[in-house]
Amino acid sequence: MVLVERAVPPDRLDVERLIAAYYVSEGVKPKPERITWAVDQLLKNRFPGVILVAREKRTILGVALAVYQPSAELGRMLVVQDFFVDPATRRKGVGRALATKLLEEAKAMHVDRIDLEVLPSNAAAAAFWKSLGFRTQGRTVYSRELL
Repeated sequence: MVLVERAVPPDRLDVERLIAAYYVSEGVKPKPERITWAVDQLLKNRFPGVILVAREKRTILGVALAVYQPSAELGRMLVVQDFFVDPATRRKGVGRALATKLLEEAKAMHVDRIDLEVLPSNAAAAAFWKSLGFRTQGRTVYSRELL
């Protein structure tokens, strides 16, 4: 049985390992110092948001990292930055349990909207989020590296 709960400091290494694995699975080179920094911000409540872990016994199988973002247009938003389930445990309800808990956390935070990005090449992730009622919003994300 999978238990989904907020991550605690002893979960740090597993959370960082899964986030790094997520990036590798998307063809992105993980930057450990950025992963550590992001996880630290949320674990130490330096930035509003949540890190959830899905665990079976003592093994962490999945992770969700989301940050709170106020928007004058869209209201209180929770932006899912990282969401990953160990490939060996996929299609067993772990991702759905993690997403369900994320929705519960968002409601408890009085969030108006949850946003997330899915790479065009990740059809499985797009289908997963669509099955949970998520839809594209017709916006294009632009970004620029500053470092």
